[in-house]
Amino acid sequence: MYLAALKIRLMKLRSVIFIVSGVLLFAACKKDDDGIVIVPPTDISVIFEQDEQKMQEYFSTHFYNYEEFANPPADFDYKIVIDTIAGDNSDKIALKDSESFGFKTLTVKSENVGIDGTEEIEHKVYYIIARQGIGDATTFADSTYVRYQGELLDGTIFDSSAAPIWFNLPGLVTGFSHGITALKSGSSYDPENENPDGTYDVDGYGIGALFIPSALGYYQNSQGSIPAYSPIIFKIDLLAVNPTDHDGDGIPSYMEDIDGNGRLNNDNTDEVEEAKAFTFVPNYLDPDDDGDGTPTIDEIEINADGSITFPDADGDGIPDYLDADTK
Repeated sequence: MYLAALKIRLMKLRSVIFIVSGVLLFAACKKDDDGIVIVPPTDISVIFEQDEQKMQEYFSTHFYNYEEFANPPADFDYKIVIDTIAGDNSDKIALKDSESFGFKTLTVKSENVGIDGTEEIEHKVYYIIARQGIGDATTFADSTYVRYQGELLDGTIFDSSAAPIWFNLPGLVTGFSHGITALKSGSSYDPENENPDGTYDVDGYGIGALFIPSALGYYQNSQGSIPAYSPIIFKIDLLAVNPTDHDGDGIPSYMEDIDGNGRLNNDNTDEVEEAKAFTFVPNYLDPDDDGDGTPTIDEIEINADGSITFPDADGDGIPDYLDADTK
């Protein structure tokens, strides 16, 4: 299959400047000002059923331009187009029946959406992979260079970037940061092959669409033209990936998800001590994870092959870099 090349003005991957869209940021809490009534969030079990019903209906009644990706016409722009199965398109394959359709599963707890409760429900981030990509895979904690368009299920566009932009995935909604891992980047750029205009050609970049339930998006927090409790869609071109160690402590950020829930911002080994100073620095941003005064990088061993050994000097089952009792 012919793989279109994209010219991009690519920053040096070792010194990424993270640029974050206002829409993709975690939603801020609403202020409880005088005269404003704060409505408690709806239980996730209720919204989960509503979102699933809406999305399954969408998957049954819509298709994407899979025929163009299978046999690209000469003028094809390699953009995903989603349309309704009707009229001249009545014979198209529905999204849910496409070989490119899949999902990733994440557990959502009440606390994840700001509810005081004990609910715990598995949610799916659905995706279409129009083109996998020929380059590097990404983790939910890396930095990615993407073009994207955000839409509601009714087709309303709420955000987009036609020019590529770097996204620091831990700062985005959970559904986006995990869903994008279904794709791979394009070919690695070669500094020796810079075009006269300062751009580089990237071939075979990943192209896909994510379908995110509201509990993995903005949930009760309306954002601009995104109403509360809205499933959302992102169409994505994944151009490049930068594996990230945000705090430079020698441990890749994705490995600092201590509780394994796919979210980095709630993992903070020295939270109790930091609270005394009214600070909160999650492990992936903290160069001294256990707050014992010894940098994390001095409490681990980075092997010649790049793998990491985590010593446990006192044999208590807690590695030294997470154990304030060892230095």
